[in-house]
Amino acid sequence: MLGETVVAIGNPFGFDHTVTRGVISAKNRSWPLDDPQFTDVLQTDAAINPGNSGGPLINTRGQLVGVNMALLQEAQGIGFAIPASRVANLLAAWFSPEKRARVWLGLRFGHGGGPIVVSDVKPDSPAAKAGAQKDDKIVTVDGQSFRDVLSLQRMLIHKKAGDSVVFDVERDGKPASYSVTLAALPKVSATDLMLQEFGLQVQPLTADVAESMGLASTRGLFVARVQRGSPAEDAGFIPRIVITQIGGEQISTMDRLAEQLSDVNPGDMVTMSVVLTERRSGAILQEVANVSLKAR
Repeated sequence: MLGETVVAIGNPFGFDHTVTRGVISAKNRSWPLDDPQFTDVLQTDAAINPGNSGGPLINTRGQLVGVNMALLQEAQGIGFAIPASRVANLLAAWFSPEKRARVWLGLRFGHGGGPIVVSDVKPDSPAAKAGAQKDDKIVTVDGQSFRDVLSLQRMLIHKKAGDSVVFDVERDGKPASYSVTLAALPKVSATDLMLQEFGLQVQPLTADVAESMGLASTRGLFVARVQRGSPAEDAGFIPRIVITQIGGEQISTMDRLAEQLSDVNPGDMVTMSVVLTERRSGAILQEVANVSLKAR
């Protein structure tokens, strides 16, 4: 609530577990100011300094209100935090049975302050075959009622392939029910997804290729070919570029990359960190950049 007392905890300038107090000054702020990516940010006058980012903003009952993220350097008493509701939604997506238990359900959930609803049904998934439909309002799952998506997902990640989950829902004002038999998650190739979503034919960076390009690390993807008319070509990709990060996460394994890419929907903007290497007069010149691609 506006004016609610809050406490920020963090490590500003390396001072561990520093506690500062203030109030919620405003809600639904846009951040960053010059190119807003968030429109639901909390503003607080609790002192936030470098080192506070990622720390909790809590109320006097010990409840998480937000996660501290930024401050306005030219001002006093103007700090910002990501609201706890957004954090819960991100955690709910991360705690899906597909990600944490490697079993296939095929449902995404959401809610706008009301009951949990089915926000998406993946085609040909176990849920789709069982009769699940978008906008179904969840009443109970296996006889249990849930107030938020995160608690529902935390229950589902304890299931395994072959288990059945019964959904009692409300559809068009009428009760309905279906039983979903979970399946093993199909194996997805990261290289296939890179080609399908962005038009990039890639291969894991080898030690020999990395050495020839003057790269210290072999963590990355070597671009072998760029499809004509693809999002990658539109973004200026050319062969021999090395991709080091996707979505702000360093490329570690192809399995982890496949997990990341399986969450990308058509139209999503994905940022990639790339290295372009050129040889001139016996010298190796490198250019590093961040490039955004629109998935198809």
